[in-house]
Parts: sequence; structure tokens; C-alpha cells
Amino acid sequence: MKYKINGFLYYDATDATLSIDDNGTSDTHLSITANALLYFLLQHPGVITRDEVMKKVWDDNGLTSSNSNLNQYLSLLRKSFRNYQIDDVIVTIARGRLEINKDLLIEVVDDNPLHPIFSNQEVTPEKAAKAKHSDDDLPEQTEEQERNWMMASAALFTAALVLLWTAIISERSINIVQLNQVTSGVCELFSNENMINSEMAKSYRNSFDAVRKKLGLECNDDRRFIFYYSDKFKNKGLGRTFMAQCAKNDNNPYAYCDNYFYYSWK
Repeated sequence: MKYKINGFLYYDATDATLSIDDNGTSDTHLSITANALLYFLLQHPGVITRDEVMKKVWDDNGLTSSNSNLNQYLSLLRKSFRNYQIDDVIVTIARGRLEINKDLLIEVVDDNPLHPIFSNQEVTPEKAAKAKHSDDDLPEQTEEQERNWMMASAALFTAALVLLWTAIISERSINIVQLNQVTSGVCELFSNENMINSEMAKSYRNSFDAVRKKLGLECNDDRRFIFYYSDKFKNKGLGRTFMAQCAKNDNNPYAYCDNYFYYSWK
């Protein structure tokens, strides 16, 4: 929507600008809220209450309304118009009501309905008729076009099924850790690694005993242990360390466990 005010000043609601024919030298760009306020007042000539203005410009567009906000944007609009020697573009009537100054000469230059400022504007019968007429002008789809659309839809549906099945298979893929028993005196000890030689087994048992004793855990016939660690070569300590102390159970040997995890162990 575009207006011509007092024969020389152009207000473009779509671009939110005030301008005159000076090659853009004195163009003024309004903020979104100031533009919405000015457009609403021009669309509703006559006296209007402040509450109605705040509802339509702020509340209906998901913004927080207040009298101070309204006063601020009224002041900004009046100041913008004063730059073009137009005073009191918006007049305050008794009891705080508002009105576009009746002394202004306002002409509609372009009433293009395709660029509304407010997304929740009511659809007038004239606009509805135009939209219906526009829909009627659309060419009907041919059988070949319909067949192409059906083939494209089937292809997309098949691709979606493939992606879904892939996701399900990925969720079901579980890496099972094989535990190997390590001889360690009275303790029933298991590791996720194979003891490839006696030195490795000895180092593993020594590290396990050091952690177990530090935690105050005892070995007996009712317990089994799972132990994992990584070496920290620089300080000759243990890196990430995990130990599980589990109660023996024939149905599920690892159902009742106390777990201990440390980021590093010295």
C-alpha cells in the first residue's frame, strides 16, 4: 500500500519509508512497529481508542503493549513527519483517543492488496472473490502430470521406508563384549582383553589388586570382579579405570554389581 500525503510526501507501507522526489536524499525508514502503527491509523480513519490501537498493533501480533510503548512510537512518527514540515500528523483527542489529522490531504497511490502489514487482517469479500477468481484461472492438471506426481510421491515414500529401516537396524546393532577369566588367587576375575603372555597377566593382576585393596574390597566365593584399565606411561599410573564387583547369580551373573569408574588412578 502506498499513500501520497499533502501532494509531495510518499508513504510506502510495504517498504516502511517516507520519501519525496529527491533521489532518496531525504528518505526516512520507519521501524517495524512505527510502520505498523502508521499503517493501522491510515486504514482506520476517524477517532480510535488507545486500547484498540494497542490490541491491533501489539497484542494481535504477539507483542507486549503498554501506554509507554504507544507514546514512544507516536512521538517517533510525529518527529519523522516534522522533518517534512508536517506537524501533528497524529492528533490526540479527548480522553486519550487518537486520530490522523483531518487537515492532511491523503491520497491512495497504490492499493495493492498483496503486501499487508498485518498477517491477521480480515479477508474482505472483494479480496476473497479475487482469490477465487485467481484459482479458477489455473490450468487443470493433465493425466501425465498426475502420473508424474504419483510416481514422485511413491519414490519419496520408498526412500523414507529405507531410511527408517536403516535407522532400526542401526539401533539394533549391539557390540557384545567378550569377558575372559583371569586367574587371580581367590578372586574370580574377568577382563575384556586376552592375556597374551604371563607378563601381561601379572601386570593386570597387580593393577587389579592395587585398586581393589584401595577400595577396601575383599575376595570370596560369592563375588566376581570385572576390571579394566589403560596405562599412563608418563607418570607410571593407571589411566581410565573401571571395576565392577558383582554378586554371583546363576540366572544373570552380572545383574547385581557395584561399579567404580575413575578418569585416572595413581
